[in-house]
Amino acid sequence: MRSVASPSCIILLIILQPSFAISMANPIDIQQGPFVDKAVFTVISAYESKMSALQSGTIDLDTGFIELSDLTTLNEDPNIDVIEFPRHGYGHIIFNCARYPFNISGFRRAFACAFNKTKVAYDLLSGYATLHDSIVPSINHWCIEDLFDYHYYDADPDIGNSILDELGFTIDNVTGFRDAPNGDDFLVTILYHDWPISIGNISEVAAVGVEALNSLHINADLERIEFWYEHYFLPPWNNNYDIVLYETSFPYDTLDWLVTGFGSDYIDSGDWGYYDNLPNFSNETFDLWVDKLRNGKTYNDIYEAATEMQKILHHNVPRLVVYENSYVQGYRTDTFKGHVEDLARHISGTWTLRKIHRIDGTYGGTINVALGQEPDSFNIFTTNSPYSNMILENLYSSLYLRDPNMNPIPDLAESMLVETHSNNSDVPSNHTRFTFDIIQNATWSDGEPLTAEDVAFTFTYIDMSGDYGNPATTELEGFVAADAPTPYTAVIEFDSESYWNFDRFAYTFIIPKHIFNGPLGIGFDHWNTWNPGFNPEDPHVTSGPFILTNFSAGDFYELEQNPSYHWHPNVPSTPSPTTSTPTPTTTISISPIELLLYLVMMVSTATIVVVACLIIDKYRRK
Repeated sequence: MRSVASPSCIILLIILQPSFAISMANPIDIQQGPFVDKAVFTVISAYESKMSALQSGTIDLDTGFIELSDLTTLNEDPNIDVIEFPRHGYGHIIFNCARYPFNISGFRRAFACAFNKTKVAYDLLSGYATLHDSIVPSINHWCIEDLFDYHYYDADPDIGNSILDELGFTIDNVTGFRDAPNGDDFLVTILYHDWPISIGNISEVAAVGVEALNSLHINADLERIEFWYEHYFLPPWNNNYDIVLYETSFPYDTLDWLVTGFGSDYIDSGDWGYYDNLPNFSNETFDLWVDKLRNGKTYNDIYEAATEMQKILHHNVPRLVVYENSYVQGYRTDTFKGHVEDLARHISGTWTLRKIHRIDGTYGGTINVALGQEPDSFNIFTTNSPYSNMILENLYSSLYLRDPNMNPIPDLAESMLVETHSNNSDVPSNHTRFTFDIIQNATWSDGEPLTAEDVAFTFTYIDMSGDYGNPATTELEGFVAADAPTPYTAVIEFDSESYWNFDRFAYTFIIPKHIFNGPLGIGFDHWNTWNPGFNPEDPHVTSGPFILTNFSAGDFYELEQNPSYHWHPNVPSTPSPTTSTPTPTTTISISPIELLLYLVMMVSTATIVVVACLIIDKYRRK
């Protein structure tokens, strides 16, 4: 199922991501597709119903995950493959660092030494987990797990007890439990919510926490509470807890949550977000690295800050990773082949839908995909639903895409020039200017050409609609202006030389200017009332590999391949993809040496000139 990575892909992994341990080979011409006629997403909420649909062939893919109890049955089915993926997140214990004695870092460190992660990973989760300490997940490019001088993998209560003895936590001769250094006795309560973690049971993990505390001669108990994700920290839970066990998943390769999750400026912010400083952790040295993490100019700047911040958190333990579990997905192999392993969506993501084709090598057919919940909206600015996004990411284009390894590859961008004041005096001091050549064969689903005007307008719209409350504007931190000096040249400028500027715009869905602008357009002030699909009067014009053609809310959502898609294979409906050679109208090449030069410059300097940002030696477009 896997194909061989190109040499330039290998260079990218070595230079830009030295700590990234998991990678998958990309199919050649990864952008090209789709090869199926339709993709139909069907809402199947009940887990048992999804398993039945997968086994019967009603669905080909499930966007959800398989429980351990079903693995044997699915593995015995010759028409179903099962695949395991590392999760970009984990289960973890949060200490209330604002409450005594949990504000003592040595207490938290003693607990980390006593907690048995090995038992959780191999006994409770049957090996479908990874031993992990860093607050940054192992598949994140910034993780430094292998650089720590010590680990908390195995339970070692002797070390933990030694730490507590030195801190003055004395053992009461009557109760057998420790008193705090101030002489008070105390009880530690671990709060948890008994949700399934795909494989295993969270209450059993919480019980390991009690075992760790008891091994340290600390009185402890469990309390099951009703909460869901961040909402349990709202009153009455806000600051009214000792230890909480729950799960978190993170955005890929970003580190903003590292700042908001542990920076002292985010304690008691009053506007609780998913990644706000829930442990109430405050550390002056950590805070000193925040600015460099956010505004560093080079990869080395960011890597240094991320490294030091992870080391501080590893030593102070405001949050202890207790398991980094794997996700397991099943998919049918009796109709289609060409599935793509994807770190973001696993086997059921947009890359599989783009590359999959019939097992006999012909094009066409309908692939059926299960959704666990009903999409809430197709408004890209208002939806918070991952189920909506699973559809939307197949409908829109952006300047760049994340490939299956989460590395940037071009979509609408053909070349990129990055300038600062040091190499172009017309660029204001401390600003960064990005200039793009846009491909010339992209069109909107209504037949209008997609040009640099649409690209520039997209970022202007996000910025201006922010005055009317559009939250997307927060993703464009430091945005100054966007312009289109020619129909196929776009310019975007930021008021800093931050390393993160590229990520702030590269993957943004591009919107059609002729639909959003003008007296008859949606306008800046109606960003949140635009209801495409659900309101037939609201236009839904897109440019991605598929077009939403039919749906019944809460039932199914039908996507047809977009024949005008700029990466469409442009082949008849029957030839085999192994022998067909599409005729390109645009061919762009970059040698491995040129790519290597670009990557070295990315690492070593803040002043970057990029002639072409391509990941493989040659891409073909129709």
